[in-house]
Amino acid sequence: MPQVTWDAQTLRLVARDGAYGRMAAASGRGLIFVCERERGVVWRQSRDAGATWSEARPVAAWDAGKLANPELLELADGALLCFHNRRPDAGSKQPYAIAVSRLAKGGEAWSAPELLFEAGSEKENGCWEPAAVQLPSGEIELFFANEAPYRTSDEQEISLMRSTDGGRTWSPPERVGFRAGHRDGMPVPLLLANGAGVAVAIEDNGLGGGTLKPAILFTTLNDVWRSGAVTGDSSRRCPALAEPLPAPTYAGAPYLRQMPGGETVLAFQRSDDGEMRHSRIAVGVGDARARGFGGLSYPFPETPGHAQLWASLCVKSDRTITAQGTLTVNGVRGVWSIDGRLGK
Repeated sequence: MPQVTWDAQTLRLVARDGAYGRMAAASGRGLIFVCERERGVVWRQSRDAGATWSEARPVAAWDAGKLANPELLELADGALLCFHNRRPDAGSKQPYAIAVSRLAKGGEAWSAPELLFEAGSEKENGCWEPAAVQLPSGEIELFFANEAPYRTSDEQEISLMRSTDGGRTWSPPERVGFRAGHRDGMPVPLLLANGAGVAVAIEDNGLGGGTLKPAILFTTLNDVWRSGAVTGDSSRRCPALAEPLPAPTYAGAPYLRQMPGGETVLAFQRSDDGEMRHSRIAVGVGDARARGFGGLSYPFPETPGHAQLWASLCVKSDRTITAQGTLTVNGVRGVWSIDGRLGK
């Protein structure tokens, strides 16, 4: 099984006091980075493959609460979308919501956020973690974790909204992932190479032991979820890891990308005692259909007493991939990055 080897010399602090960092290689722009900071979302740009970064500038803010879970998508026309999650302050009576800002090709300022979906105003009935992919047809598929339909239970689904006009209008949400009595969460979609379909990495607490583990939902490009939601016993759902982790192990917040050679790479936060506060970021390598992840490696040095959270991945070249995480290194908390090389 191939494994990623991490280069300690490339460890970089990208955003001091930031969290939930996401990075994308954008055509003609180099690398674009977004993260949560000071209750809003900020962005930076690098023209030298992440060695140095521009000053942080705002993407969006919200007077009624915090913005969280930013996620980037570059469209075929060169525009960038930054999806994010509105989390209202207690007592504001504002709803949890999903919104998006747009950066035009060649532009330097993001548009005012556009509201896409509203859930309940209580945390137990909220919505979370938007992430999107654009299909060869041009359709944008936006996924998010959604508790709003389950006001009398602790269940959660993966919802999907579609846009066929570049993100200007959107369909109502539809359920695409749901394990009855459980909580599907944190979706990250990936358009697989060579027309192989769409894989969505999620965290699933129905794979055994009641703790979250990474799973993959799948659809073909002919179907694109129109045959109905991927249920707990569906053949379109499978555990992500080739070797199951022990039942008590927590393995949440997955993130999925594909290398130019076809290999897929999955990051997640792992805690063998089941406590998220003891998490360490792990990375595994899978096949071209986003299955059978193994060869686990650990990008960042151990950080005793400090959790490593909210991993993400950015493909830089044929064999180089960057991992990011929210962690504390030498007493400094923020979003850190490190480069790794995929072995053959």
